[in-house]
Amino acid sequence: MKIIVIEADGLRAEFLGPYGNDWVETPSLNRIAASGFVFDHCLIGSPHRGAQTAALWTGLHPAQMAFTQWRIRDSLSSRIEEIARTGIFQEGATERCVVSSLRERGWKTVLISPERSVLTHPLAQSFEEHRLIGGTSDEAGDPERISLRVVRGEPEVIPLGRPAEDWAETRTALVFSELCETLSQMEGAALVWCHLSDLRNRWDAPLAMRMGHHEEGDPEPWPGTNVPRLRFRGEADPDWLLPFVSAYAAQVEVLDLCLAGLWSTLEDIASREPWMLVITSARGMPLGEHGWLGTWHAPLHAELLHIPLIIAFSDGAGQSERSQALVYLHDLAASILSFSGGDTSIGQSDLAIPPNKTWVAIGGEDLLPVIRGELDQVRDRLFVWDGHRTLAVRTRGWFAQVRLVGQEDAEEIAESCNGTEDGEEAVSEHWTAQDLTVVSARADLANLVKMRTQEGEDSLSDWEIEELRRRVRLFVKPDDRWEVNEVADRCPQIAGEFLKITAEFLYSFQSLADVSEQNARLAMSVLPNELVRGPEA
Repeated sequence: MKIIVIEADGLRAEFLGPYGNDWVETPSLNRIAASGFVFDHCLIGSPHRGAQTAALWTGLHPAQMAFTQWRIRDSLSSRIEEIARTGIFQEGATERCVVSSLRERGWKTVLISPERSVLTHPLAQSFEEHRLIGGTSDEAGDPERISLRVVRGEPEVIPLGRPAEDWAETRTALVFSELCETLSQMEGAALVWCHLSDLRNRWDAPLAMRMGHHEEGDPEPWPGTNVPRLRFRGEADPDWLLPFVSAYAAQVEVLDLCLAGLWSTLEDIASREPWMLVITSARGMPLGEHGWLGTWHAPLHAELLHIPLIIAFSDGAGQSERSQALVYLHDLAASILSFSGGDTSIGQSDLAIPPNKTWVAIGGEDLLPVIRGELDQVRDRLFVWDGHRTLAVRTRGWFAQVRLVGQEDAEEIAESCNGTEDGEEAVSEHWTAQDLTVVSARADLANLVKMRTQEGEDSLSDWEIEELRRRVRLFVKPDDRWEVNEVADRCPQIAGEFLKITAEFLYSFQSLADVSEQNARLAMSVLPNELVRGPEA
C-alpha cells in the first residue's frame, strides 16, 4: 500500500483545469481529477507555512497550536519561529503526528523537498528519510524572509537568474524524477510526502513556455527566476502584472508535465498494490490581486486561502465526482490514517453538546466518507487566522474578514491595562484573550446592529455602518469568486453576525489548557439560516 502526497506550495486552484481554468494547459491534472475526487472548497487554516505544515501532519487547526500554553499576544509567526529555534513542540503533539502513527505500524516514510526549512521542521523529524533535491547552499534560509517592498505605480523590478532551457531541467522535474524512482523501487507500505516550493519562490520554467501565454502587444514575459514580493499602494496595472502571471502559469504547466510521469508510474504500481494520491497546496499565491504580489503577508483572500484538493485511488473510488463540502487542508491527516486502516480520532470530543449549540469541526476530519458518498458536509463554517490581525470566516453563502486589532484597539487596551506606552506594539505585552475578543470582535456592536435592523437597515446610523466596515469585510459566496464586491455596508446585520462568530471562536479556546486536551470540535452557536445560505435565504 502506498500513500503519495504532492504538496505544491503556492498552487492556486483557479489556475487548474479541474477548477474551471481554460487558458493554462493542465491535461495531466484534468486526467487525474477525472480519475479521482475533487473538493471544490478547500481552505488552509493559516497562511504561515510552518503552522500549516504542523497542521497537515497533526490534524490540528493552526489556531489550536497558537492558543495553547501561549497568551493571545503570541502570533502564529512567533510561535512557529520559537518551535524552529528550540525544536520543541507542544507536549503530546508528536504523538498526534500522522507520520509517527504510520511508522509505529511499520510503514516506511519519506519526505522529499528542495527546501531545507521544510526538512528541518520539528515535526519533519518523524519521517524516516529526508531527501533534499535541488537545494544549494546559496539558497539556504527561508525565502519568506526576503524583503517586502511597498511600491506605487510600476516599480522597477530586476530579474535574477536564468530559466531552464527545457522543462525537464527544472527543479520541479528533478524532484519528480526522485519521487518516481523511489516509488518504483520501494516495497511494502509507505508514505511518500513530496513538498514543492518553486511556484512561490523560484520560477525556472523555460521562456518558451512563458511565451505561450504572450500575445501581440503584451509586455515581454518575466525573464528571471526570482519571484518579486511587492505591496502596491493603490491599484496595480493588470498589464504590468501580466509578465509575472505568465511566468507563474508556465510554472503550473511544468508541474502538470511532471504529474504525467508520476501518473504513469502509479498505473504500473496499481497492478501490484493499492495506492492513494493527493494533490494539494500549502497555500495559494497572490499575483497582484488586492494589491499584493508574491507574499504570504497578503490579506486573507481567495488567491491565498483557496487551494486545490484532488484525491485519486488505484481502485477508482470517487471517480469523476466532486464535493461542495467546506474542508480544511489538515483534514488530510485523518483521511490518510483512515485509508491506512489506522485510528482517525484526532482530538475527538466525547462531551455532551450544550443547549443551543452545535459541534463545529476545526480539527482534521476523515474525508473518505464524503468520497464514498456517505456524507455531504463536514462542517458549516471554516476559520482562517493569520496569527495576529485578521480572522477569516467562510460559510456556504458568505466570506468575511474580521479585523481583530488596530491602532484604536491598542490604545483602548492600553488604557484598560494602565499601560505606560502608546502604540500598538508597545501595549501588545498586555493583551489577554478577553481584552482582544471584547475590544476587537465588538460583539456589543453586533447585538446593537441586530436590534436596530429589526426595523430596517435604514435605522442604522452612519457611525454604526462605518464601524462595521472598519471591522468586517463581507463578500457573497460563491458568486463573488474573486472577492471584489464588498457588501458589509449593504448587509450590516450579516456583518454583525460574523463579529459575534469571531468572538465566540476566540473565547472557545480560553478554557483549553494545553494541546493534548484540545478537541477537534468546538461547541458553537448554530448558524442562522441567512449565514448558511447567503443572500438567497
